[in-house]
Amino acid sequence: MLTEDQIKYLATIPDNQKVAVKPFNPRGLCVAKQIIADIKSVEPDLKVILLGSLPLGISGQEDIDIDAFCIKSEQPKHFDNFKKLFGEPSRRGKNSIGWDFQKEGFGVSVWLTDPTAETTKAQVRVFGLLKNNPDLLREYEGIKEMTKNLSYKEYQTKKYEFYNRILGL
Repeated sequence: MLTEDQIKYLATIPDNQKVAVKPFNPRGLCVAKQIIADIKSVEPDLKVILLGSLPLGISGQEDIDIDAFCIKSEQPKHFDNFKKLFGEPSRRGKNSIGWDFQKEGFGVSVWLTDPTAETTKAQVRVFGLLKNNPDLLREYEGIKEMTKNLSYKEYQTKKYEFYNRILGL
């Protein structure tokens, strides 16, 4: 079962968009560490975390997912520093502002996001469950491997179904 927000997001994905699942590439950790250091150099008080498959050491889309936590009402105060680092934002959500770019061959998404938003809390909870449960992590990587020849929409749907199951939704 999918949430309303998940269904809305899936509707934005073109049916013919392909997914590319690649083996874990530890070089991405070095690239992520530098981006996080760049953020911390201008926003030392924000909590900044690396999420997704990269810090879990599993196959993925060879992308880097970084969240900087800031409640929505405080985001305008930090926006200019992020804009100086990453340019104009690529995406805006209800509780977040996102920048997408390429760095050293990796797709990077940096989000200034509200940690009190339900979607953010769920994302962090899923990450914690995977990080601390090797059986769930193996199952998750298996789902990624099994769906790597499907469309991106089908791949994302399978991931959402897995997330919702482990969250008890």
